Amino acid sequence: MGFPAFELKVNPLFLLVFLVFAWAGLFAQAVVAFSLVFLHELVHWLVAARAGYRVRKIELFPFGGMAEYDGLLEMEPGQEIKVALVGPLFNLVLALLFYLLISRGLIIKHQIVDLLYEYNLLIGCFNLLPALPLDGGRILRALLVQRLGFQRGSIQAVRIAKTLAVIGGIIGVIVLVLNRSNIWFVFMAFFVYGAASQERKQLIFYLLSYLTHRREFVRELRVKEIDAHIVKDDLSLKEVLYSINPGRYNLFFALDQRFQLTGILTESQLITSFFAQSERELSVSDLIY
Repeated sequence: MGFPAFELKVNPLFLLVFLVFAWAGLFAQAVVAFSLVFLHELVHWLVAARAGYRVRKIELFPFGGMAEYDGLLEMEPGQEIKVALVGPLFNLVLALLFYLLISRGLIIKHQIVDLLYEYNLLIGCFNLLPALPLDGGRILRALLVQRLGFQRGSIQAVRIAKTLAVIGGIIGVIVLVLNRSNIWFVFMAFFVYGAASQERKQLIFYLLSYLTHRREFVRELRVKEIDAHIVKDDLSLKEVLYSINPGRYNLFFALDQRFQLTGILTESQLITSFFAQSERELSVSDLIY
């Protein structure tokens, strides 16, 4: 099968790191880092394309990248885990390969060989940290979305990412003061915090885009597991739809203030009503009474 083209963008932070490395006489390190990050994202792209997602743009950062897809991996937990996991695994497998070649004397020892081992290990381990937008954070979000629904799972993943970024930033400052590290560790903590905040702001965009695709999914549905939800009938449609479990077909049991069952709504009814609602935001009770 053929693979579609995509736009490649290099983040200014990546360029800054590259230039600083080159200025400090570390040009080889900069080239190796750039090449491995690009290959890391290329592996993501190949797996996403095979899964049916068209990648519009890939942006490279110092220790990884971010891709924009036509489909929403964020709303397909199984696919997101697969696409996110393959990047770090690629780097770790390469690191293991170079380690075995070096330790057994099967390859001539050289600075570039050492860099290929060290940088693959660094990029693979760093991207497995459970903090958005890193691959480990995307895997964590997918698992939380499967368990808690889209909104609660995403918000929980963002909170974890911010917490880890703050802890990482504090540790980075401490080791920087003790001359045990460099400023880039602190920069990456700021990057993770800012990117996680942006993910939180994107929730409504993800929801609207997902519901558009979900309508087609429901029309073609034959057999699917059911996920049942109990909701108060005064909740807005948007709040209820945020709780959709993407991996299953969802049913909603509406209760009134006295906790009496007032109606049962299907996912299809809620999605159709959400897009059909006028300027006034509908609630669950509007669909029942």
